[in-house]
Amino acid sequence: MTEEKSINIDSRKLFNLGVNLLVAGFVRQKPEDTKKLFKELKQGNIVQSGQLTSEQNNMVIPVKLQLDRSEYKGQFNFPNFEIAVKTMLQKFETEVRKDKDLKDLHTLTNDKTGGLLFNLPTGIKIGNEINVLMMAVEPMEECLVVKLLFMDPAQFEA
Repeated sequence: MTEEKSINIDSRKLFNLGVNLLVAGFVRQKPEDTKKLFKELKQGNIVQSGQLTSEQNNMVIPVKLQLDRSEYKGQFNFPNFEIAVKTMLQKFETEVRKDKDLKDLHTLTNDKTGGLLFNLPTGIKIGNEINVLMMAVEPMEECLVVKLLFMDPAQFEA
C-alpha cells in the first residue's frame, strides 16, 4: 500500500517555477540543446526538466515539461516556436514589472485535475496566422508538469 502525500504550492511559486523552467530550457541553453528539447516536445514527449523540494517535509517532486500544439495554426517549426516562447516570456516579464509580488496573478483552475492555467494569453502573429500561447501547471501522479498550450485564437477575439 502506498502512502499518499500532498503539498500545497502557492500559485505565484508555480508561476515562477514555470517561468524559470522555460528560461532554463529555451534561453540559457546552447542552441543545439534547445533544439533537442523542442524536438522532444514536438514529438509529444513529456520531458524531465528538474525537481522541486517541499519546504515543509523535504519531499522531492520531479518537474516535467509538456507541449500541447493541437490548436496551433500554420507551420510548426523551431523558429516559430522559439518566437512564441520568447514573446510569452517577455509578456511575463512585463507583468512582473507591473506587479512585483504577483498579487494580481490571474489563474483558472481545473477542478478535475487541480491544475492551474495562468491567464496571460500571448498572441503571436507569424505570417498570416495568429496563435495564442499559454502556460499551465498540472499535478500528475508522482510529478508536476509545466504545460505550454497553444489555444484557439478565436476564443480571445472581442
